[in-house]
Amino acid sequence: MAIDIQSVSFSYPDGTAAIENVSFTVPTGTVTAFIGPNGVGKTTMLELVAGDLRPQEGVIRSDSEVAYMRQNPGFDDLVAATVLDALALSLPGQLKTIHDRLQALYGVSEGEVDGMAIAAALEDWQSLGGYEAEAQWDQVTRTVLSQGMGEASSRVLSQLSGGERKAIILRSYLVSSVPTLVLDEPDNFLDLYSKAWLETELKASKKTILVVSHDRSLLSSSVERIVVLEHNGVWTHGATYATFPAARRARIEKLAKDLDAWQAEERRLFRYYKLLKQRASISEGMAARADAAETRWLRFKDAGPPPLPPPEREITVRFEGSRTGKEAIRLTEFEVEGLVGAFSATIYNGDRVALLGENGVGKSTFIRELLDESRTDAGELRYGPTARLGFFSQNNEIDAGERPLLDVVAAHFRNEQQARAALGRYGLSQHVRHALDELSGGQKARVQLLILETRRPNVLLLDEPTDNLDLESILIIEEALLDLDATQLAITHDAAFTRVFNRFIIFDRDGVVAETSDRARALDIASRRGFSLLDEPALKILSV
Repeated sequence: MAIDIQSVSFSYPDGTAAIENVSFTVPTGTVTAFIGPNGVGKTTMLELVAGDLRPQEGVIRSDSEVAYMRQNPGFDDLVAATVLDALALSLPGQLKTIHDRLQALYGVSEGEVDGMAIAAALEDWQSLGGYEAEAQWDQVTRTVLSQGMGEASSRVLSQLSGGERKAIILRSYLVSSVPTLVLDEPDNFLDLYSKAWLETELKASKKTILVVSHDRSLLSSSVERIVVLEHNGVWTHGATYATFPAARRARIEKLAKDLDAWQAEERRLFRYYKLLKQRASISEGMAARADAAETRWLRFKDAGPPPLPPPEREITVRFEGSRTGKEAIRLTEFEVEGLVGAFSATIYNGDRVALLGENGVGKSTFIRELLDESRTDAGELRYGPTARLGFFSQNNEIDAGERPLLDVVAAHFRNEQQARAALGRYGLSQHVRHALDELSGGQKARVQLLILETRRPNVLLLDEPTDNLDLESILIIEEALLDLDATQLAITHDAAFTRVFNRFIIFDRDGVVAETSDRARALDIASRRGFSLLDEPALKILSV
């Protein structure tokens, strides 16, 4: 086994248990998915596997070096960090040490350059495969940025989109010489083209890969088995997501039956020993049998019940919509300077519109521009007379400061009791005293949805709403959006999620905007690299 985890437990310094008695294996050469509800401890488990954390109990073994790509593999200062810094994250340990040494040597003042030290470091760099890594990096930057590494390496990360940063880092890990990879939500921020590429690369890879993902397409096409971490323990599904929902349903039913059977047996043993005790009170010969029956009951009870079945639904949403008039949004020669050319479109009440296109074409900027009803310099924006806007940010932009979660949420309710009830509906009742920054990405997304719910919007502007949510939460949000009497515009690169929508507006790199109601056609076009909408005669071109 490439990775072997046995009876591992870990608690944070404040005593919060993050991982309790977890055991599973990742066979050599397999792609194993690691899934579970938001906040259950998946990232903590990956940090334990990678060696960033040490378990308080249990053992973790790996038969090779492990490279860990974090969920948000960013830097404290995106203005100072460069493309080269991002590429170097994937280097094996020895090469990373030499790379850092070389960067330090190159960074000294001109008169203090140590030529001998640089030569020695370059010799080590060559002997350990550093130049081979650079050749691979060159292919990565040419694919993502259309520039060779020599030109791209000094570009600062703040100049790139989130998708471009993620693609550079992810591609460098997949071509690295490290044989075992741990990838935490590698598909987040990727566009449809890059997600399709990732699925293909995972299927073809000879590496051992443990990947956290909530993307149903990836889980259905690119993994061989799924390890599921839930609040009641860990279990393994030895196939893809295609058969996972049925397997989980069967497991929940079995756990419920096992619990019912245990409770029935516990009651039977209890009643039997009580019966014998009553008989022993009038017959001394029954005392020994009564004592034995009590002992059997106590041992059975002390052994404890089987695992509780996990909840079917981690969250319960209560969005309330309303009508905005016949026209919810009217755009007339609307443009986003430098990104989206002028176009006109009308979004009608109740329309569910998916905004598709490659990373970097201006979709997020466009949806933010829709929040500015006062803009007059780049076309006309008009909302229906009773429109109430609600915005979901891809980056979970909540003004929370260091306040505990309960205080943040209570500001949107009449009293604390209502806020606690809402947090319970979103599976966050155990985190009322935690600061927002202490929550997982998925939990932050739940908080944002909860706050959005309180505003009762009838025009929803959603930027990648499923990116950080777990599988069960995504399904629940899909149900809620389908039932909601509200107009919805959503940027998404989640192919399965697009089933919620009935209109598809596509953006290309040249600033052209087009529309179709054909979901399959829209996904096919948006999954290509560098497509031109002017070459697609079947589409309705919206650009002026």
